[in-house]
Amino acid sequence: MACENTTDYDYRFVDSDTGLQDAISEIKQKIAERIALLAVDCEGNSLSREGALTIITAATEEKVYIFDVQKLGQATFSSGLGEILEDESRKKLMFDCRQDSDALWHQFKVKLSGVLDVQLLEVIYRRENPSASTTNTAQSPSKDKRRGRDRNRRSQRTDEIERIYGFGRCIELYLQDEKLVKIKDKGKELLKEDDELWTKRPLTDELIQYCVVDTMAMFRLYNKMKDVNGGEQARLRVASDKYVDLYRGKTERSFDEYETNAYLPLDIIPDKGTLDFPAANTVCTCCHRQFPHEEFSKTQLRKGEQKCRVCKEIKRLEDIQQNRQDQWERNAREEEEYVYFPEGMSDYAWFWGYEPWENPNDRSYSWY
Repeated sequence: MACENTTDYDYRFVDSDTGLQDAISEIKQKIAERIALLAVDCEGNSLSREGALTIITAATEEKVYIFDVQKLGQATFSSGLGEILEDESRKKLMFDCRQDSDALWHQFKVKLSGVLDVQLLEVIYRRENPSASTTNTAQSPSKDKRRGRDRNRRSQRTDEIERIYGFGRCIELYLQDEKLVKIKDKGKELLKEDDELWTKRPLTDELIQYCVVDTMAMFRLYNKMKDVNGGEQARLRVASDKYVDLYRGKTERSFDEYETNAYLPLDIIPDKGTLDFPAANTVCTCCHRQFPHEEFSKTQLRKGEQKCRVCKEIKRLEDIQQNRQDQWERNAREEEEYVYFPEGMSDYAWFWGYEPWENPNDRSYSWY
């Protein structure tokens, strides 16, 4: 069915076989005529190989198509959308494609390809334009006191740990569009109140708008950043290919803080001027990714407790939080154990409820 437009963008909600065929035909025609980019985004409850993928949105710069995967099932992809998503020559804008890719493959056997991940593009852009946003590292380089040979060791370069920004944060920083921010914030608020919202039908108008913004704003972000450093398409493609397979390629997932966190995984974006990565032959015992031997300190290697720099940072933050929790519990116990004696009250009065001279039958105090 087609829905009336409630935003500045034209969109169509697709939840029937007829509508599905029409929508796929329109998309293929548009990208064939203009060799156009698509923007793609998936939604669902705890989206991943284990969480239901219920909505997929695909957009050209002219129109948004919202597919009800929960209703259409595998037909959503066998109708032609799967072919588009797997075609490496058809470039798709996505924002943090990791969970989407994991869900598409493990639930529908759609192997996502040809992605240009705007989250990674933002990191490249931020490196070249540090004034465009707040500090991007977990630890500012100015705070790193190491000098000389130790500082040159890969395992010691903690200032290279970078935070990744969410989509809403990027809209605020680079588009400064209050209307889009409000739509995103409203959607987040509703999803926080009801984490099963993506499975409920009909979708609310707020969630429809949320889907529209999640794709159409990608075009604006991409157009703003795509020419950074004279154009970084090759590096972005290599990085995006690694991002697409980061979760999808795992035999098993842990879903812990070492796997999903707010930091850019190491060795995802190639160094400036290259499209390659150093040879990886040693496994991090926390995130279970392979890195060069130099990623780990000699002590870690000797003990068999290798942690990459990102995982070390996660562990450091976990330790801080645990220490705070322990301190709160200690303070709570001390408050429970604390006994308040009103001024002038004796131990006897606190125990018996009255002073010895208040009970003439009491002879326990010799001076009475």
